[in-house]
Amino acid sequence: QYEEFYIRVHASFIAMELATIFVAAVALWFTRFGFLVAPIAFSFWFFSMDVAGLILGDDSLDWNGRAWISVIVGLITMGVGYFLERYLKKPLDRRSEDFAFWCYLFGLMAFWGGLTSMNSDSEFNKAVYAVINIVLVVISIRLKRTVFLVFGAIGIHVYLAHLAYRVFQDSILFPFALAFLGLSLILVTVLVQRFLHKRSLNTN
Repeated sequence: QYEEFYIRVHASFIAMELATIFVAAVALWFTRFGFLVAPIAFSFWFFSMDVAGLILGDDSLDWNGRAWISVIVGLITMGVGYFLERYLKKPLDRRSEDFAFWCYLFGLMAFWGGLTSMNSDSEFNKAVYAVINIVLVVISIRLKRTVFLVFGAIGIHVYLAHLAYRVFQDSILFPFALAFLGLSLILVTVLVQRFLHKRSLNTN
């Protein structure tokens, strides 16, 4: 079936990913252009998944196993982004390239996507998922990065939608509960963005 095209790892995948990382790194060495970090972070994500499937075997690596690998790779990628932000970006020069953004973006895609896709029937695990997303919102305020706010706010509302579905299941109030969650997502995003903007002005 065509939808199973990417399940089996082929050696050419790893070769292309390594080549992409190498070429982008060489280009970044000679040209300090922030977007060149994007193909490195993206290819590293896929590279890690393919290598894990190659070493452990596709048959022994279940969905949750892949999700955990994605979570770990996402944490590493965000750590690299924090290092780049702290040591490469010049805080007083607004024109300096933002090397950390793409690491944060693809790191959050891997980390948040892995967490969200995990299969679990435990309400405790779902509550932990909500707490992790709250931490992402706090990190967005600490680092002044709206990308953390976006993923954190969506994750919180995924959990709230789960609760709404359980509470209002088979109820006529369910569409209204979802509409309320959507409006609250917009409201929270606007309030946090205003807070970050005021904090940025006070810092400058």
